[in-house]
Amino acid sequence: MVDYKMNMTGTENVVSENEFQELDDRITLEALESVFQRIPQASYPLILFPVIVISIMWSQADHHLLIGWCVAVLISISIRYGVAKAFLRGDVHYNDAIKWGRRFTLCSLFSGITWSAFVLLFFISESVEHLVFVITVSISLSTGAIVAGGYWLPAYYVFSVPVMVSLALRFFMEGSFSYIALGVLVLWALIGTLGLAKELNKSMRSEMRLRHKSLELAQALKKKTEEAQKATLAKSKFLAAASHDLRQPLHTLALFFDVLKESNSDRERENIFPRIELSLDALKKLFDALLDISKLDAEVVKPQISHFDLSKLLSALADEFEQDARDKNLELIVHGKASIVMSDRLLLERILRNLIGNAIRYTEKGSILLSVRTRGKTILLQVWDTGIGIPEESIEEVFVEFQQLHNAHRDRTQGLGLGLALVQRLCRLMNLPLELRSQPGKGSVFCINIPKGSASLLAQNEAVPSTHSWDLSGRRILVIDDEQNVLDAMNTLLSKWGCDVVCSESLEEAVSKLKKEHFKPELLLSDLRLRDNKTGIEALDSLRKVLGSSVPGIIITGDTAAEQIKKANDSGYELLQKPIRPAHLRSIIQHHLSDSAS
Repeated sequence: MVDYKMNMTGTENVVSENEFQELDDRITLEALESVFQRIPQASYPLILFPVIVISIMWSQADHHLLIGWCVAVLISISIRYGVAKAFLRGDVHYNDAIKWGRRFTLCSLFSGITWSAFVLLFFISESVEHLVFVITVSISLSTGAIVAGGYWLPAYYVFSVPVMVSLALRFFMEGSFSYIALGVLVLWALIGTLGLAKELNKSMRSEMRLRHKSLELAQALKKKTEEAQKATLAKSKFLAAASHDLRQPLHTLALFFDVLKESNSDRERENIFPRIELSLDALKKLFDALLDISKLDAEVVKPQISHFDLSKLLSALADEFEQDARDKNLELIVHGKASIVMSDRLLLERILRNLIGNAIRYTEKGSILLSVRTRGKTILLQVWDTGIGIPEESIEEVFVEFQQLHNAHRDRTQGLGLGLALVQRLCRLMNLPLELRSQPGKGSVFCINIPKGSASLLAQNEAVPSTHSWDLSGRRILVIDDEQNVLDAMNTLLSKWGCDVVCSESLEEAVSKLKKEHFKPELLLSDLRLRDNKTGIEALDSLRKVLGSSVPGIIITGDTAAEQIKKANDSGYELLQKPIRPAHLRSIIQHHLSDSAS
């Protein structure tokens, strides 16, 4: 297996401040060079865009506005082309990198303004065909710009934000519930793509920094240089694939919402809603998977080691996947006697779900075998299949994010291409040796060696059964969030469950309400980012002091930055990532309330 994770610890401590700035400028120059090299070839196809827009919108929009807008777009393309040519012709020094970066940012801003004007001027809700065209063009351009943002982040910000905000604004201006919901979805997608672009830009610059340092250390660090180059290429592929997979469900949603708006049939609406839910679920799965990878790369996931019966876990998973296997006329077999292992049960279950799901997905006939064998002080766990197999030269590729050898058309029903990347990271996290053997046309086997557990410790773990109840009636919960809409939604949801809820926009307001209403909460919920640069961690710590007791607390956040995730995990409070399903939230709340009661 190839370890794609790079260790940057200590690199920045061995150089002086001036040397660090010089290295940073060199990385900026290299990133800009990558962008400018693509602009000349991309400019010619871009000229066709305004021509296509004019031909499609000619019958619906004012001709003078169309021509004026077309001229503005052509000017924007020409300026970008001229700046790129000037950069490529000249021998640009790294000291001038920031200056050229500002020029590129201004070009992107002008382009973003012209395309936001396209949305604002030519958003014609009366014509479904033209409306879908405007939505598709704006979303495609915005998400497609992530590639440039991976190299130079400010350019993505000034282009994507005007386009997407203009689209959301036009949805809101329509006033109907469907359009408002679609506008909220657009803003939510914008926030997600901005965060993704930021993280990927950070990763790419980190990899570039490592490569430059490796070159300076010459032959002694030649191996690290090659790894950095390979990691940079992997991140570029990751960025392009993520951009595509984000754009597809958004495009589908745009089409369905327009059909829904024009629909006069209850039966047609009933058919559309499940499809909308599928697209939303696809978006959530993608963001959840990206977040899982971010957490593992940030090393904030800590294994909770326990002793448990592996055969029981396999039997439960076999029952879960039995119908999926039966649907494909496959036999799902569990072989092996009771085996006690020592590992993190939830993380190991996650690994097995991905392996079993993959085995069923890529097996058309035959069987899936879950095998358990004793090997000295370890238990050998194997997942066999009689599927299509993997060529030897592609063994390492299957562990790369978004890499799917047998899904060239990116069919989302075949998964996202992130499952095996998560498997490899989770095995590495728990120090579980992972081996893959495969023969094309005959099948594959994944092998994991797990330490043996203790039967006596297993008995202790299972001695106390869970007595959790789903009833939350009368349970007192305090919620802090600086967004009133979030507070309203949380208050409605928790009240529906029978909870006694107090909502506040800040720590000061929460303390005031506690004293005024003589409210003694049993559980504290807070957003991570609050007003005035305050954090939910600080708020919960302060409330515990005011209450004089260690009331359980939960931090809820949409932040994906590795340092923020690590800080929240280190606080000792439960961390939940937005968006969170109500059923999962209820389960977490019940768990904390049950623990505090016991």
